[in-house]
Amino acid sequence: MVILLLANCALPTLAHLDDSPAVVECKKHFSIKYAFDVYNYIFKGKKIGDFSCRALVALGKPCHNVFVNSTFTYEHTGNRTAIQARADRVFNHCIIATFVPPPSSLS
Repeated sequence: MVILLLANCALPTLAHLDDSPAVVECKKHFSIKYAFDVYNYIFKGKKIGDFSCRALVALGKPCHNVFVNSTFTYEHTGNRTAIQARADRVFNHCIIATFVPPPSSLS
């Protein structure tokens, strides 16, 4: 029970974000699983999966920026410039990963 409580306190969720109209609207279009993946890429340096990339690209850059900027209101660790750079990097990576077909085995 204590481990579950600690995990819930330590992991970010979309619930931590403010309830501005933009955040409320963007939350409707993005699952918590994908939010964890994007957060972990930006703040923890972990890899992001293909499904999370597709979901992020489908969400769009404006909502991605809304989430990143709202995260700064409760997440006060790290350099904001570096964090924003990682946020931009993950979005750009996902665009490329989503739209570039894998190499064909037929040659």
